[in-house]
Amino acid sequence: MTALCELPPVVCKNCALLLIRRCYARHWWFRLIREPLVWGMRILAWRSGIDARTHVVRNPECHGCVRFMKAELEEKSPTFIFLNRYVGPRFKALRDSMLAREDFDEAKRRAREMTNPNPEEE
Repeated sequence: MTALCELPPVVCKNCALLLIRRCYARHWWFRLIREPLVWGMRILAWRSGIDARTHVVRNPECHGCVRFMKAELEEKSPTFIFLNRYVGPRFKALRDSMLAREDFDEAKRRAREMTNPNPEEE
């Protein structure tokens, strides 16, 4: 069995990339908060042998999405689990405060399209 078959399934409810791009466009300083957190996740992923780019995705834009890395870190890294328990809710609250209801609606729609591009399959 290959490593690709053993990866945990990741369910996308919202397109994280769309939401982050919206935050970056509206608040220049948001990168100063998010990017160090992402680098920390990448370091923990590297130490845990996680490569988000190995997940099979239907859309090339989803390749290497931080959501895949986070999902595996939640299973494999006690350090991430501990830190995410405290930082995660605060980061989410900050991000969500920058976005409108329409942004979340579009992110949900986009996640559905990216994970299931053929509506007949639903």
